[in-house]
Amino acid sequence: MADEFAGLPANMISHAWCLRRTPVGVLSVDDLELVPLPLEALVAGEVLIESQWLSVDPYMRTRMQAVGYDYLNRDGMGKWLPGSPLSAWGLGRVLESKYGGVVPGDWVVGHLPAASHGVLALDSPAGSLAPLVFHGQDAPPLAWLHQRGMTGFTAWLAMCHYGRLRPDDTVLVTAGAGAVGSLAVQWALAGGARVLASAGSVAGREWLLSLGVAGVLDHSRPADFTEQLARLAEEGIDLHLEQLGGATFSAAIDAVRPRGRVVLCGLVSQYNGSDPRRAPHNLRRLAAIGAHLQPFVVPGHEAVFWQPFQQQVAQPPASEFRAPLEVFDGLESWAEALCGLLVSGRRRGPGKRVVRL
Repeated sequence: MADEFAGLPANMISHAWCLRRTPVGVLSVDDLELVPLPLEALVAGEVLIESQWLSVDPYMRTRMQAVGYDYLNRDGMGKWLPGSPLSAWGLGRVLESKYGGVVPGDWVVGHLPAASHGVLALDSPAGSLAPLVFHGQDAPPLAWLHQRGMTGFTAWLAMCHYGRLRPDDTVLVTAGAGAVGSLAVQWALAGGARVLASAGSVAGREWLLSLGVAGVLDHSRPADFTEQLARLAEEGIDLHLEQLGGATFSAAIDAVRPRGRVVLCGLVSQYNGSDPRRAPHNLRRLAAIGAHLQPFVVPGHEAVFWQPFQQQVAQPPASEFRAPLEVFDGLESWAEALCGLLVSGRRRGPGKRVVRL
């Protein structure tokens, strides 16, 4: 296998996505640019990888915000400034290695440059997640892009850790056909809950019904989301996973039962706006009824929770979850895939959006 990767040029040029300018309003492909970047020679502890699959995720827009996301200053998830190379959860193949035990042909999963090639250090600071290496297999370990990767980890934290899922719960998951939501829905179903989920397309809602949810909502109609919820959850909601923000979040808050739980994972509908962290007008209702609101971000959870998550996701029922990929082809399509993810109605199918290089 090593011969297949021999004879690499001493000074390789990578083609990398960078932030061209700080976006104002809706993220545009013109805010990003694909540029040639020279790669430095490897030093001990590093590998050269060729990217094979790259993710796009809504949180990327928050890393481009001018202000307001202070949590991004830690855990290697800093703010992207104009000129910054971008990164993504992804899957790459080792071309050259100066890390003991890692050889050309091995697969690497982790936070990779959003680029054709990149140099990675395989040792990470204590408490953070080092890139994962898979030896001696020809097929790419695609499960680690989604259900065993960061989106799966996020869904597990939301439902099983922070959500404290119970069999008699009525659960609402907004953006239920998306990357995190599609897995959160299945955790809730596996836990015996009555599950309601929203999607912005007919195809997404049909897919959710095929999973066995009790009812679906159309979040592309935020003006009547309250009425949709009233029909499906007459007695209210015990556990809510919020990912959209805006009018749908306000409607969900009004439906939460006393002592209910709300896990706040994202506000995607607000990320392109001038005030992306705007709170719903009725947020104080949660405190008034004794409900618990838990916002969270994934960075900082890996040291304690990554291994328990991997143990659970590797066996039934989680190992049998449906985890479709919504695939774009070509590095050049990465910016289009990201921008479209932040605009309602641009989905091609359910699941995790990824780019195949």
